[in-house]
Amino acid sequence: MDYKEQVKVIRELAKQLKEISSLPKNRLKAQKWADHNDLKGNTEPLLWICPDDDGGWVELVPNETLQTEDKDLRELEVRLRRYIYHFHHFEDDFAFEPVVRFDMPGEYTGFMYGDSNQKTAWGINIDSYGISKDAYHLNNYLKDEANVEALLNHEVDFIPDIIEYTRLKDKYEEAIDNTIDIEFNIPYTVLVQSLLIELVHLKGLEELMFDLYDHADLIESIIGHMSDSKVRLLEKLEKNNMLFDNKSNIYTGSGGLGYSNVPVKDNNKVMLSDMWGFADSQEFSNVSNDMYEKFALKYQIRGLSKFGLACYGCCEPLDTKFDLIFRELPNIRRLSVSPWSDVRIAAENIKNRAIYSWKPNPAKVCTGINEPEMTRMLKETAQITKDCNVEIILKDIRTCDNTPKHLQQFIELVKRTFK
Repeated sequence: MDYKEQVKVIRELAKQLKEISSLPKNRLKAQKWADHNDLKGNTEPLLWICPDDDGGWVELVPNETLQTEDKDLRELEVRLRRYIYHFHHFEDDFAFEPVVRFDMPGEYTGFMYGDSNQKTAWGINIDSYGISKDAYHLNNYLKDEANVEALLNHEVDFIPDIIEYTRLKDKYEEAIDNTIDIEFNIPYTVLVQSLLIELVHLKGLEELMFDLYDHADLIESIIGHMSDSKVRLLEKLEKNNMLFDNKSNIYTGSGGLGYSNVPVKDNNKVMLSDMWGFADSQEFSNVSNDMYEKFALKYQIRGLSKFGLACYGCCEPLDTKFDLIFRELPNIRRLSVSPWSDVRIAAENIKNRAIYSWKPNPAKVCTGINEPEMTRMLKETAQITKDCNVEIILKDIRTCDNTPKHLQQFIELVKRTFK
């Protein structure tokens, strides 16, 4: 297929997305998310099926179904096809917009987890090596005093690649011919204030656990510097007008769409106070509350408190941490209730003070559902959370058994019990 024919494919798909986005029921979904996120208290639980880009989506929209051959157009095509597939196969509450978003090309000089090609992070040369296709080993780079010194002297930054950005922007805009919008935004990792995930990738999890006892002062100096440097980066991004409005159908926190009835104050300059921010502490799931507060939360809040709205938590259970989080983060708006959380404890603590972002265990869905067991769990959770502002995010879908039917069955069961 020649390039002109490939562009025709893109334009037809863009046209379909635009038509989907303009449907009245889609705009209603967007408004439901806005009311839900603003804690209006009059919204039913919202549901989003969220396959992993390199997991479930690879099975649902396999590479062999793509028609374009040009590398850049192929990346645009797969995103368009996933939106269209979602619309036709999943009757959840995802709201569609006439836009396709990409990460801004450039270099994040912290640890860009997920980027296997990264060679340096926080001023340290790294050479991660794989164990298998889906696993890798965490090297302890910080056993070397020179690397510790390099980290403590490194000012973290995001350096946009303006040449690549311009090239892609022009190419994509020509391809879609003004049918929809193309956006390039600061990568998610750059804005996240978790800190722990970056430190663990430089030190190793087991080594970090020992050092919380053996070298507590060193760990505090390292994570304190990382926190301060990340804050300075946020302030730099804001000053240079590089932030973006994430109050849309954008993945927010560890799941949930970002819509809000509160608009950005100045369309010409997005501020941190206009945005959702995120942090989590998965790596500290088994650390005491005292150590969690000492080594994690007090440093995470430096950056997270600068955002207008804060999300906290991912896969870790927050059962004993809710009081700390509510006390230290007045801007908290979304709290994750993971498969390893006690849903009753979460409901008793969150109530209607923030969004109860429930993440059911995908392993009980993605390759087949025990319907009586799932129905019982859903009914029990619906009763427990009846006074909460609930969203149900089925995420971490690494596989779906090469079919949408299990996910579709889950949607039907949720609708039957929650709505």
